[in-house]
Amino acid sequence: MKTKILDLKSESLPPSCLGPDGKFKRESEEERRKRLESTRQRLREIAQIPNEPNDPPDEEWMRGIDEMRPHRPSFKACY
Repeated sequence: MKTKILDLKSESLPPSCLGPDGKFKRESEEERRKRLESTRQRLREIAQIPNEPNDPPDEEWMRGIDEMRPHRPSFKACY
């Protein structure tokens, strides 16, 4: 089975919402709408990535990530 390769371009990533001082930039309603649409587009692209038959179950990779970072578990409530 052939997997579909997505054409992702790094220049299409949205700009950071932090200013040069590290604080959130004030953005107009139009800028906010563009940022949210860009985020939704990325999530749609991620959803299209097919799962391979040999991929480990979600619980396994979540547990593996948490074991690598016991001081900061991210998925503890998910498995």
